[in-house]
This record gives sequence, C-alpha cells and structure tokens, in this order.
Amino acid sequence: MLVRFQSLSSVRISLRLCHLTTSSLSSSLPLPPHRHFSPQSSLQTPIDQQFPLCANHRPDTASLLQFVQTLCSSGRSEEAHHRLLLLLSSSNAYTNQTYNALLNSLLKSNSPLLTLRLILRLSHVKPFNSISLSTFNKLVHLLSDRFLGHAHRLLFRLQCVGPLPDTATYTIVLNGYASVGDFDAARHLFDEMLEYNVFPNSLTRSILIKAALRKRAHLSEASLLMKQLWLEMQKEKEQRGIEESVRNAAFANLIQCLCHEALFHEVFRIAEEMPQLDSVSEDFAYSQMIDSMCRYGQFHSAVKIINIMKKRSLKPSSVSYNCIIHGLCLSGDCMKAYQLLKEGDNFEYTLPEVTYKALVESLCRENDIAKAKYVLEIMLAGAIDAETKTRFYNIFLSALQIVQNSSEQLDVLVRMLEKQCQPDIITLNTIIHGFCKVGKVNEARKIMDDMINGTFSSCVPDVVTFTMIIRGLLDSGQCDEALDLLLSMLPKHSCAPNTVTYNATIKGLFGLKKVEKALEVFDEMLRKRIPCDSLTYTYMTKGLFEADRIEEAKRFWDDVVWPSKKHDEFVYSAFLRGFCQAEKFDQACDFLYKLVDNRVNPGVVNYNILIDYACKKGLKRNAYFMLNQMRTNGLEPDAVTWRTLNQLHHHHDKPEMVMSTKCDNDREVQDLITNSKENCKNNHLHLELDELMEGFADPSLSTEQVEGTSDVPEDVNFSKHSRHNAKEPLSTIARRVFGL
Repeated sequence: MLVRFQSLSSVRISLRLCHLTTSSLSSSLPLPPHRHFSPQSSLQTPIDQQFPLCANHRPDTASLLQFVQTLCSSGRSEEAHHRLLLLLSSSNAYTNQTYNALLNSLLKSNSPLLTLRLILRLSHVKPFNSISLSTFNKLVHLLSDRFLGHAHRLLFRLQCVGPLPDTATYTIVLNGYASVGDFDAARHLFDEMLEYNVFPNSLTRSILIKAALRKRAHLSEASLLMKQLWLEMQKEKEQRGIEESVRNAAFANLIQCLCHEALFHEVFRIAEEMPQLDSVSEDFAYSQMIDSMCRYGQFHSAVKIINIMKKRSLKPSSVSYNCIIHGLCLSGDCMKAYQLLKEGDNFEYTLPEVTYKALVESLCRENDIAKAKYVLEIMLAGAIDAETKTRFYNIFLSALQIVQNSSEQLDVLVRMLEKQCQPDIITLNTIIHGFCKVGKVNEARKIMDDMINGTFSSCVPDVVTFTMIIRGLLDSGQCDEALDLLLSMLPKHSCAPNTVTYNATIKGLFGLKKVEKALEVFDEMLRKRIPCDSLTYTYMTKGLFEADRIEEAKRFWDDVVWPSKKHDEFVYSAFLRGFCQAEKFDQACDFLYKLVDNRVNPGVVNYNILIDYACKKGLKRNAYFMLNQMRTNGLEPDAVTWRTLNQLHHHHDKPEMVMSTKCDNDREVQDLITNSKENCKNNHLHLELDELMEGFADPSLSTEQVEGTSDVPEDVNFSKHSRHNAKEPLSTIARRVFGL
C-alpha cells in the first residue's frame, strides 16, 4: 500500500519511516512461489557444469559475472537470483563493487521484484549503504514502470537507512505518477522532496507539468508551473554546477507533453515568445518543436515553426527539414513537400535518398511528371559518382511504373545513354517490366535481345528478365512463345527458372484456358525439384476449379497440397471459392470443418467467403452459424463480415435451401442472431443449439481422400489420424443437423 503523509512534521515522518522494516517491505511483495534449483533434483546444464555454485566453491568475480549474465540472457533470471542468494548469504567474500556489478547484471533481466527481494534478504550481509545510489536509481526506474507503489516505498526506505535519494531518484518516481496522470500524488511527492532538502531541477519541474497536463482540470496549475520552469532554467543557466543537457531534456519533455495532449497552440506561443530565453539554444528548441510535431503527424504545424524561424533569420537543420518533407510525402501532400524542397536551396538542403524516393513516387501518383523530373535533376546534380546516378535513375524509373508510362521510361533510358550513364540490370528490368505491364511485350523483347547481343555492356539477362517476358507473353495470349522461352531459351543462356517463373507460367496458362499445358508445366516443376509455395498451389487450385475439374482439385489437395504442409489462407480461399462457384456449398463447409478438425485455423477471409455465399443464397441459419464458429475459433469478425451480414436482411427473394425439408425456422434463426450479438459484448459464445457445438475443436487429423459418389459423402476416412476420444467431428455433426 502506498504510504502518504498528511502532515510533514519531521517527527511523524521519522516514526513512520522506521516502521518500514525489511520484513514488512518484503512481505508486501506479490511474488510467485519460489522454485528451488538444486543440482541433485534437476538436470545439469552446460552452465551448471561450467559454474558449479556450492559451499566449497567460490568463483572469482569475472566468472561469477559471466555466470549471472549467461543465466539472465537465457531467460533464467529467477534461477540467477536464487543461486546468487544462496552464494552471497553464506559469505561476505565479495566486495561492494562486485556486489553492485552483480545487481546491475540482474537488473538487465527486467525482473525488478526479484532483485528487490534479493537485496532485502541480503541486507544482513550487504546493507543498503553498500549499494551505490546509481544502482538503486536503476531499480527504482524499473519498479516505477510496473510497480509504482513498491518504487515509492523503496524511496522512503532509502530516505530512512541510506543511501539518501537524490534529485534523480525523486524524478524517476515523479515520472511514474505523471505517466498514470496522478497529479495529486505527484504534487505531494514534489512537496516532500522540498521538505527533505532535495532540490528539484528543471527536468523534475517539467515532469510535474506533465502530470498536470494529463488531467485537463489542472491546466491553470500547469501554466503556473511553466512560468516557474522558465525561472528555474534561467537560474540553472547562471549556475555552473548543472549541465546544459538537463535543461535540454526538460525543454524536450515539456514540448513532447504539449504535443501529446494536442496543445499545439501552446507550442506556437513558446515558439513566438521563447520564454526560456538563452537557457536553451534556439536551434535546439526549434528542432525539438519540429520533431515533436512530426511525431504526432502535425507536419503542416511543423511548417509553421519553419516560418517562425525564418522571421528570426534562423535556418532549420537538415534533419528537421527532411522530417517534414518525408512526412508530407507519406501523408499525401507532395505539392507542399515539393515547395519546401525548392525553398531548401536557400540553406543548401540536400535531399536524402529515402525521402527522394518517397517524393518522386508521390509526384508520380499525382501524375506530375515534370516536377518529378525536376527532383531527379536536383539529385543528379549532387551525385558524386556514376553508380549513384544510376541508382537515382532506377528510383525514378520505378516511380514511373505507377502511372504506367512506358514511353517516358524509354526516354529516361535514352537520356542516360546520352549523358554516358551506363544502365545496370535493374534499370533494364524495370523498363522491361513497364513495357510488359502496358502490353507492349514486343518492345520488351527487343530490349532483351539487345541485352543478349551485348548492346548493353555487363548487362546479361537474368531469371527476373525472362520471368517478366514470359508473363508478358502469356498476358498477351502468346502461349507458344512463352513456353518456348521457358523450355529452350532459359537453358540456352544458363539461366535456371525458379519458383516465381513457374508460378507466372502456370497462372498465365490457366488464364488462357490451357489446362493441360499448365498441368504439364507443374509436372516438370516437380521433376526438376523446383520448390512449390502456397502461390503455386493457389494458382493450381483456382485453375482446376475454373476448368470445372472439381474431382481433380480434391485429389490435388489430398495427394499434393496437404502432405506438403505448405498451405495457408490463400490456398483455403481458392478451394472455398471454387466450391461456392460450383454451387457446392455443402462441400465447401465440409472442407472448412475438416480443416478445423485437423487443428488448422482458417482466417477471417475464409469464413467471409462462406458467409458471403450463404447471404447471397438467403441461407440465414448457415450464415450465422459460420459467424458463431468464427468467434469460437478465436477470430473477430471484421467490417467485411458485418457488411455481408447486413445484406442478408435485405434479401427477400431467395428461399432457404439448407435442408431437404423446410428448416428456415424464424425462431431458431433469431436465436442464432441473438447469440451472436451477445457474443460481441461478452466475448464468448452461448449457443442454445448445443449439439452444433459438440466436437467442433476435435483434435483429429485427416490426410486421406474423401471417398463416395455423392457430392457429400456419408462418412469420412480418418484412418491415418484417428481420435482417441469418442467425440463426433464437426463435419459429421453439421451434415446430420443440416440434413446434408
């Protein structure tokens, strides 16, 4: 319990502090039961064998430090505390310096309660005075983040038995109260600090202002405290004992707190009046304002700070100026960023490469190619070597793909050659990709032929080049040329196709309805032992369903996809969409149920596919059943889910088609809707239809092909992974309940 003093008389304070004994403080710690690590009862690890701690062995300081650091870094901080307690409680052979070093190592494990308990239990061997104040300050800092009450009580104990806390100690605890917005406790602690003749510095006062700003009811007190802060900072400026970094930290903390509380008008007032005078340099003050504004997304407000600096004939730093330009580009105001770039010529501002990329891409999204070219010329003027210039050209070419302007890309290539700037493989691949993207695959092939013939020195086509050409040929319907390039040209130029190449080929062939050729390419992919990924299986599944080869798609899942263990939500979506497009909703549901039975967790997108189909067909019962199963699996419906369900209540024309007999009982549907709404509020499911839920999370696995002649088989073979319990799987329950 946090100790508060209603009276500040020294006699009462001393009496209350004396009651904070070691036993009372340690007994209040909510620590978990301690585990005993004895070599006889646990396995010997390499650490135990290297550093055995026993009564007859006293490791030297270096070995002991290494031992503690190794335990803490491996996640065994509790064991490190316990072993160190056993070692140090029986002997006082180690110096205070070693003891402090050990405590600092323990504090790095971020377990302050265990460290505090260790200090209290060793107080008879190593009293508090043997621990440095800096070590205690680190401990108080860790405690104030999560255990503010213990940090405050430890502060009082230090005041009682030493070492006496200093300004830093009080400031740390004060910051803990400010972080939780407890201004009354922070103010009370600040007054006690003065009572103990511990004088606050400017950083302490700025943290007290932070506590006042967190509660809008104390804004008037915050204004008064700010006036006191300016006086304190000016006093510290006149004194030589306090470093300038303290004043800088105080000012930075104040500005950040004002921005955090959206009090930007106060920041503008400080920027205009500069009440801190010369206690903080103007450059640092304005840079801190700009940085804090940008942290909270107020880039236009940061531009106002730049204008105030111009009135004072001050130049912003390159870091601050770049932060504004980059933020404006990301927020969509590239025109303002472009204007600032042109104004930056007045103080020789240099645009970094990352910001240049963001600005050029933003201008291309606005279809302002002329301004993007101007930015490119600025960057080229500052380039120091040919490699840097080529990299700038590549960034510009990549940005031009946003507007799909292949002719402009070709003009840039010509300009590069005119300026004797040799393109690299990235340059040419970018241009080829641009041509293929707009359907000009013949122009792209001409560039590839020039690369093969050696027109561009040191630019030999690689697998990326061939992959883009193959994709372009397939998109334009040139199937034979694409296959010839895949089967003949790539081996001829010693370029091995990879997974991306085969994925592009399979996708393009299925798009052209060349199903047999796509299957042949996939077989060749397997023969050459090219690894398949989830995209490969997604394209194959989607193509088979679009070709109305449902049985082959099911065999593909059983024989290839499931054993590969490379299936994700994309593959599941392809199967679910395929079943729904083929009007086989029952098989889609059965596929999803088997995934859950096999301990596979589908995503929200997969459930949305089934909910969307059910809503389009007017299947209310199925739609809300899927919604409840989604929440049972620990998934929260997204905006798409609720928007899809909203369409269900505007569907009046299509009948319920879920059971052979009429099962559109309005009362049951209303029960499911009510349960779903209650689930949104309480975060758990209360279904009245208990049999629907039984066996949903059954741990059975299935890798066997479903046998049967009808659309939904009467039974499912789980011979390879049978269940040990007698629960019925969800797939069987759903078929029985819905009469599938």
